[in-house]
Amino acid sequence: MRKGRDVRLRYSFSKATECEQVHEYSLDILKNTGVIVRSERARALLKKHGAKISDMKAFMPEALVTQALKTAPESFGFKTPGHRVSVGGEALCTLPSYGATYVRRNGKRFLGTRKDFVNFTKLIQMNEELSLSCPYVLEPYDLPLEHRNAYKMVMSLKYSDKPTFSITEDGESARESIDMARRYFGDDSSYLLMGNVNISAPLLMSQGTAEAILVHGEKNQPVMVACGSGLSGLTAPPMPAANLLLSNSGVLAGVVLSQCARPGLPVIYGFPLFAVDPYNAGAAVGSPVTALFTMAAAEMGRFYKLPVRAGGTFTDAEQLDFQSGFESFMNLFSSLYAGVDCLMHTFGMEEGLNTLNYNKFILDEALYHTLQEFLGGFEINDVTLMAQEIQRAGCDGNYIGMRNLRLIRKQYRPYPFGEAAEEETVLEKTDLEIERRLEAYRMPESTAEQRDYLEGLLPRELVD
Repeated sequence: MRKGRDVRLRYSFSKATECEQVHEYSLDILKNTGVIVRSERARALLKKHGAKISDMKAFMPEALVTQALKTAPESFGFKTPGHRVSVGGEALCTLPSYGATYVRRNGKRFLGTRKDFVNFTKLIQMNEELSLSCPYVLEPYDLPLEHRNAYKMVMSLKYSDKPTFSITEDGESARESIDMARRYFGDDSSYLLMGNVNISAPLLMSQGTAEAILVHGEKNQPVMVACGSGLSGLTAPPMPAANLLLSNSGVLAGVVLSQCARPGLPVIYGFPLFAVDPYNAGAAVGSPVTALFTMAAAEMGRFYKLPVRAGGTFTDAEQLDFQSGFESFMNLFSSLYAGVDCLMHTFGMEEGLNTLNYNKFILDEALYHTLQEFLGGFEINDVTLMAQEIQRAGCDGNYIGMRNLRLIRKQYRPYPFGEAAEEETVLEKTDLEIERRLEAYRMPESTAEQRDYLEGLLPRELVD
């Protein structure tokens, strides 16, 4: 028997020398241009570890960056009573949509509501492909602002037992959300949730971002550091490579602070970088450049031996049309093909990340399954070649039989919406699937004490 092998698509976006060049230029920027850090605590900590501080600017020497990259782990794992999720290595951590303002269902667009928030949290909980839940899945605008953060965390914990995100508006909100999850799950030692923070372009670490990183270090909970707000020609240089360099420098600054706060703290190299529309100055998430940024991010993450977050299944389109399909495919394909460790906005996002679409959530899931099968390739060995079967059939035989029929059905899965010839039919079929899943939803197991704790964090009329 000959040893089999898998026929898979493999891709390397850049050479090691190119990653090295980006890194060397980033070290120069961090050392000589510096990063504005608006947290006094963060500046003091950076100074203690060797950074030079001038007013609000921190200049980070090469040795400080190198040490941070040594202590940051290559992989780690979340654990809640119901789920274990690996990040890094061979695992793919799939994350829900994040930050939607609007919701669309059956072609109608409206501001997100409490009902939509709970619905999508249920859909995320039931979806075996999604690794984490998310209090930022959408903004429930029918809630008073002063109760919104508490509501989002409470509902995320109540309706899902998956690991989740923390609230990262500032250090206080990060601490409150971490403490809430720890008390609810009764676990002070496991990685239960992670913070998603952003270094603003060009090179500015806000007080809220810096304090959130410090709190995650204090509480020993993972943090995902991004620098994705740079729009080429506006807050970032016009050339894609230069934008890559700027964002890489910002992410490294966040990695450094995370390791100063707690050496060995899990940190994810975040890279939600998008192209820009030169005619309206908005992000162009459906541009080929966005997909290229995703592939470049995967290479830089591997270069640094850090888990990397980039990409997603998103589009600039405002309806389920050809543009929506090909842009979503391009972004998802580039993410899976490049081998990112964390995929955010996995299902449902459109209109430049402004809108979360119920119907697209279902369609994107089907696209995800299709691409996973495609990129998985097929195995070639003495069994799969079926040489004896071919010899038995000869030149004028056939392969009709129940065994072969079962093999065909296993290997060839039809597209679930292939019979929907019109958009209205697609909407109807996906809407029926949404309703089926919501009706089939079952609450995660919890004790009366856990339920009482969560419900006590909100006014009675806000408990859904």
